[in-house]
Amino acid sequence: MNLFKGDTIKKVNKLIDNAEKRREKLESKLGQLQEDANLLYQEKQDDFNRAILQGGEPNKKLGSDLEKVRNEMKDVQEQLGLIDSAVASELEKAKADVEKERRQFVADKGEDFKELFDRMNKAKIEYLETVIEYKEKHAEFDREYWRTFRNIEQRVGLRGIDPRETHKILFTQRHQVDGRYNPAITPEEHRDAYMEGKLNFQIEKNNDKFKK
Repeated sequence: MNLFKGDTIKKVNKLIDNAEKRREKLESKLGQLQEDANLLYQEKQDDFNRAILQGGEPNKKLGSDLEKVRNEMKDVQEQLGLIDSAVASELEKAKADVEKERRQFVADKGEDFKELFDRMNKAKIEYLETVIEYKEKHAEFDREYWRTFRNIEQRVGLRGIDPRETHKILFTQRHQVDGRYNPAITPEEHRDAYMEGKLNFQIEKNNDKFKK
């Protein structure tokens, strides 16, 4: 069995992580630039108001600084816009390799499941063969009972019984009944094993019930 490495998956996850870190860094920078732009805009407005009131000239450097910050904001916004397209492009390139690794993973793990399925199938066959054996043995028990007791019951005045109702297993029983444990597998026991990951409490309680 090949040892699954998942190199492409690691590469893609690293790409996405790096892109997210880059995005967070740019968004933080953009937020800071927006604050700077707001402050510069207010300073420019205040400076312009002072120039009008005092009869001077506005500080041109404030306008230049504001334009510089706005241009930097535009550049950061463009970089943010490029991140998604860059990631999408790389993901599209990696799609075939990821699918290849996915198939490899499923195939490799399939070996473990084959072993489980083989054990389940053997247990199932053994169980069903035991059911068949039970059916044949019970049919023989019925015949022997009638041969032995059909006439003698009437002669000695015993009330007859139906042998089919003794040593009986109800294969249609959906759950165990306390005090009448059924060795056949019930749907409830299947559910407990698969859904709850445990044996039904009646199984544990009656584990030694049929031992001689």
